Amino acid sequence: MKTLRWAAGIALFLVAALGTLYLSPAQARPKQNERISVFAPRLPKQGQLVLHGSSNAGLMRALILDYQRLHPGVEVRYSHLDTQALYDRVLRPGNAAERADLVLSASTDLQAKLVNDGYARAHRSPNGQALPAAARWRDELFAYGYEPVTMVYHSGRLDPAQAPRDRDGLLRLLRRADQPLRGRIAVQDPRDSAVAYFIATQDAKLLGHSAAPLLAAFGAQRAQPYKRMDALLDRLAEGELSLAYGVFGSYALQRIERGAPLRVVLPRDHLLLVARTALIPREAPHADEARRFLDHLLSPRGQALLSREAYLIPARADLPVPQAYRGLLGAAANPRRVPLGLGLLVYLDETKRRHFLRDWSAALGAGATQTAAR
Repeated sequence: MKTLRWAAGIALFLVAALGTLYLSPAQARPKQNERISVFAPRLPKQGQLVLHGSSNAGLMRALILDYQRLHPGVEVRYSHLDTQALYDRVLRPGNAAERADLVLSASTDLQAKLVNDGYARAHRSPNGQALPAAARWRDELFAYGYEPVTMVYHSGRLDPAQAPRDRDGLLRLLRRADQPLRGRIAVQDPRDSAVAYFIATQDAKLLGHSAAPLLAAFGAQRAQPYKRMDALLDRLAEGELSLAYGVFGSYALQRIERGAPLRVVLPRDHLLLVARTALIPREAPHADEARRFLDHLLSPRGQALLSREAYLIPARADLPVPQAYRGLLGAAANPRRVPLGLGLLVYLDETKRRHFLRDWSAALGAGATQTAAR
C-alpha cells in the first residue's frame, strides 16, 4: 500500500508525494487502442475475472491486488479502453475470451443506455443497497466513485495569484487585452471522445445561458481541443499549455505526485462530479466472479482504497472524501453529482447531439479544426 504524504502550498495547490505507480503484468495481445494487463493469481488458478475499464491500469491496480488478497486463486485480466469502445464491446461482445465480466466507465450516459436497452444483469446486495438512491439505478448500474471535473494550470506558465477560481474568473482571464491564454488553453474534444461529450453536455446544462459566452471566449483565444485527457495533461505538464478546462482531478493528481508543476482548481461556482459506474454485461462469462468483485468495489474497504489510491470521491455517503480534496470541496460552493437514471439519455438523442457538436465546433472555430486529431 502506498504511503501518502501531502505538502500544502496555497489553498488551491495540491501536491502529492507518493511512491511511483508500478505495474508489471503479463502482456496479452491487445487490439488497437487496447492496453491489457494480466494479474496472475497468488495460488493455483481457480477462477478468472475479465474487467474492461476506462481508467488506466495504474489507478485500478491497488483495488485488483486487494481483491486477490481475498481471492488468491483468481486471475484478473484488465483491458483499458476508451469509453466508446467499452460501449461497443458490450453491444458486440465477440468471442467468449474477449467478453467483459464487469464494465467500468466514466461515460455515465453510455452505461445508462446499456442498462435501458437490456444489456446489463441485475445485482442486488447489501453493498449495492448502501449506496444513495442517486448512485444506483435498477440494481444494474452502480456509481463506485465520483470524479471532480476541474481546471488545472501550469504554475510556471500562469501566476497562481492570477489563476481563476471559478468560471467568471476564467472568462475575465480569457478576455484580458494581453491575451495570456491565447493558444495555451486546452479543452477535451467532445467530437472525438465519448467521455468528453458527456462532460461538455453536463457542464453546459449546469451553466445554462453562461455556456455560450464561455465557449465563444475559448474560440477567440484559440483553445486547443484534445481527444485524450492523458495527452492534454502531458502537454500541460511539459509547459506547452498554460491551463486546461474540464479534466478529471485524479488524472492531474497522478502527474502532481510524479512532480509535475501543476495545480488543481475545483471551481467555486459549481463543481461537476461525474460518476464512474460499473455494470455486469448480460453476456458476462464469469458473472458470479463479477458480482464478488462488484461487492468488493462497493464495500467500505474497496471504496476507502479507491479514495486513497485513485483519488475518487466515494459513492457511499458514510466515507470521507480523499485527503487531496479536503478543504477544496468547502471552497466549491455547489458540488453537483450527476444522478443515475433516464435523464442521462437526453443528450444521446441524435438530433440533440448533432446540434450540440455543431454549435461547439462553430464556437471553437479554427483551433478546433487544427488540433482535433490529438
